[in-house]
Amino acid sequence: MSLDLLKIQSDILAAHQSGGRGLRRFNATEVQELLTALQNPATRSTAIMVVAHSSHSERELEAILQSLMGTALSTEDLVWLLNAARRHIIQGRFKEGERLTHEFLEALKALLHHRDGQVVEWALRTVEECGAQGIVFRGELAKIRPGPWSLWRAQSRTILELVTYLERRWAAREKSV
Repeated sequence: MSLDLLKIQSDILAAHQSGGRGLRRFNATEVQELLTALQNPATRSTAIMVVAHSSHSERELEAILQSLMGTALSTEDLVWLLNAARRHIIQGRFKEGERLTHEFLEALKALLHHRDGQVVEWALRTVEECGAQGIVFRGELAKIRPGPWSLWRAQSRTILELVTYLERRWAAREKSV
């Protein structure tokens, strides 16, 4: 493998520390190497983080990213995975004028019910990127809305803000139709 994932990860982290975004464009050969790295449990975590920092959507990564959404990953890996899904699945499909697949929407729906609030927060941010198709999650929002007893936690307040924002956005869209 000619792609040095650890070096790229280090460069991304350095860019973050200096206030940058750490984005990188990958050529076709590197995308194939990233596919291999995502399939290998030993390199998967680093590869997910690197893929999340791609400056362009790569549709070749869609299937593996979607399948990883249903696997047991750490919270940090899931957050990076959701960011990668926004770039490579949602933006990639929308750029080509395609709708999101039912399978992707179901995988995202499952992450809305994750036990870790940080994953739920980033799943909601991903739902926001789904555009008009995001309305399929309307019923799920009522199920994940934090109760008043949990609002002392900052994470719960953030989730509530995102749920409220999405509900208002969808209500405004329905009124205009």
